[in-house]
Amino acid sequence: MRSIVAAALTLSALMPLQAGAASITVKPGDTISGLAERYGVSVGSLMRANGIRNSNHVEVGQTLRLPSGARGVVSAGQGRHTVKGGDTLGGIAARYRVSERDLIAINSLQSADHVEVGQTLKLPTSAVLPKPKPVAKAKPTPIQANPNATSHTVARGQTLTQIARAYEVPVASLIDLNTINDPNKVTIGTKLMLRDTRRPEITESVSTAVPTSTTPATKPVLTATASAPSKTVQAKPIQPKTATTKTTPKKATPSKTTTTPSVEAKPASWRTYGPLQVDWSNWQSMGGSMVAPTLNSAGKPLYVAVNCSARKINVTSSDGGWKSWIAPQTNFEKDLVKDRCNKTV
Repeated sequence: MRSIVAAALTLSALMPLQAGAASITVKPGDTISGLAERYGVSVGSLMRANGIRNSNHVEVGQTLRLPSGARGVVSAGQGRHTVKGGDTLGGIAARYRVSERDLIAINSLQSADHVEVGQTLKLPTSAVLPKPKPVAKAKPTPIQANPNATSHTVARGQTLTQIARAYEVPVASLIDLNTINDPNKVTIGTKLMLRDTRRPEITESVSTAVPTSTTPATKPVLTATASAPSKTVQAKPIQPKTATTKTTPKKATPSKTTTTPSVEAKPASWRTYGPLQVDWSNWQSMGGSMVAPTLNSAGKPLYVAVNCSARKINVTSSDGGWKSWIAPQTNFEKDLVKDRCNKTV
């Protein structure tokens, strides 16, 4: 009879645990009746769950499955603790506000007096885990702008737009001078050139000055009546005929040529409209429309034109040519036309 019981116990110990079933490990002094009472189940249901025929025989170290509805069953949560030198099971239990018995049960420990350094212990779902310390956000370093500086080293939290404003230079100028591929990603410690020391006038003119000539060789004149910007052909001046006289002609002297004065760029004042940054202080009249330097979402310079009488908008393409005139489609385009055409803004 004893051999049959032993075989049954060995078979039950080798049987895989049911998915999701709670289990306990038999310890010295444990009995089937005592375990059933402790977990609030009947002796019969505990025996059936583990294939036990003799209620008077269980072995120390044997793993028993608990029937559904058992009380006081401890399950492991997400918390883990790695044993360090000097740790005791009692100290670990006190730190996480759980009982030693719960730690022993979910980790299948043979003894409460023996834990090994480096061992990882599962913690019960009721364990009180320490809250992670909040990571302090680094404050951006303020920019101490020196008006005579020719370069600036990027510090933590500083953006290209902030640097441009501090030194009163166009963002497009910084992008061109430093060959920046992504204006939104400027690495800390990068040394940015603020102006071209060989040609200082470049900094003042890049992306802030509008075209001053309306001849076909540069930018076409904008008109709102055509489906696309039309080009104006500059008429050749008619040379007046001179009367023929018998007097000896005087020696001709070369006439003075007049040059078109260049437009003086104003300090940039950027406004955001959707993906566009519009230099509001440098609007210029051009062929009945208003044109302003602009940066797209990638930081590339272009020009935007607004014709208030027709309530239409136009921009230059990647090759520098003008696109077709259209009525504002998106909210930011409507806001741009509204603000530009409202004289009170």
